[in-house]
Amino acid sequence: MKGRQSLMKELSDCNVLVVDDTEANVDILVDALGELYDVSVAMDGREALESVGDEPPDLILLDIMMPEMDGYEVCRRLKGHERYGKIPIIFLTALTEVENKTKGFQLGAVDYITKPFEIAEVKARVETHLKLGLAEADLRELVVKTLGGAIEVMTEILSVANPTAFSRTSRLKRHANALMTAFNLTDFWQIRMAAMLSQIGCIAISPETIEKIFSGRQVLVEEEEAYKRHPQIGYELISKIPRLEEVAEIIARQQDLQKNTGFQGDEQAQRLIQMGSRILKLVLAYEKLTYSGKSSVDALAELKKSEREYGPKLLEGFSRIVESEPKTAQMKVQKIYPRDIAVGMVLAKDIITSSGSVLVKAGTKINPFLFEILHDSSKSEYSEETFAVFVPA
Repeated sequence: MKGRQSLMKELSDCNVLVVDDTEANVDILVDALGELYDVSVAMDGREALESVGDEPPDLILLDIMMPEMDGYEVCRRLKGHERYGKIPIIFLTALTEVENKTKGFQLGAVDYITKPFEIAEVKARVETHLKLGLAEADLRELVVKTLGGAIEVMTEILSVANPTAFSRTSRLKRHANALMTAFNLTDFWQIRMAAMLSQIGCIAISPETIEKIFSGRQVLVEEEEAYKRHPQIGYELISKIPRLEEVAEIIARQQDLQKNTGFQGDEQAQRLIQMGSRILKLVLAYEKLTYSGKSSVDALAELKKSEREYGPKLLEGFSRIVESEPKTAQMKVQKIYPRDIAVGMVLAKDIITSSGSVLVKAGTKINPFLFEILHDSSKSEYSEETFAVFVPA
């Protein structure tokens, strides 16, 4: 077993893409690295971009001097892509001038290897940057799992404390996840967390006010203003948490995509925030329309009136996701006792407490936290002895 064990993969499982238009150079690198890693080859810049699209490599060895599209341009395109921007690139070059190396580093390359190759140097540099990549992936995975778990618990608790505001979280997350999968954005955990935390600013708004706003009923001016402020409140809360700066930026823009908070992130971070904000604004708008009583068909038709705001591709992808979901007409409502509730069930009707308060909203998917609360509860705690859930017709 070569290399260290990673949470994500082993060093020997890494894929290295060699891009060089000189066959002799390619043969040298494949011979040097082929027994250590999974090595793939591209003979020019365009072939390299096509190869990356199929299955992103863990590292790219990229020649600079190539016809049609040189290594600088290949690097620029990859670093400008949401999915491929973090792939480490080592330039292969006979150019030794400082300005050539500086240009590569400015474009995002992590290192240089000069020609003619010293095999020991090639192996050492490749191994070093693969290990750094694996370590970063380990850290990112750990952070995502730790933060994600904590946030999941927090939103589940909030969904019980203020169901009108937070019971939508599971549906928002589901639709956001589906869009991320459709557009190959699953690596961007910030978008998923932003969907989960998007309503955190509503914590100080009464459930009655939120109910009126989402159902389209008339509200007082001060109630409307309080609701308009909730993205800013959410931003101020989340931006104080380390590593959640981009999550906070997405939350801040959920109502106004052009909102300027003064964020100074790099170009890739700005693109992530822009895409995440559009996704969040879209799924929230759909949720609000369906909550007010519109069918999924009517809600999508309403959203298409603002196609330019969301982007035609994003809206088209979301339409396909919604249209592929099981329709209520394909489901039937079944009444069950609290002891029969199960994780994964979807409520067909609000659960109302004996005092008349909404505990859990219709459409909520039962998670482990809600299961513990509902399963062992007394029937006398609710306005009805049974719960209504959707089951296949």
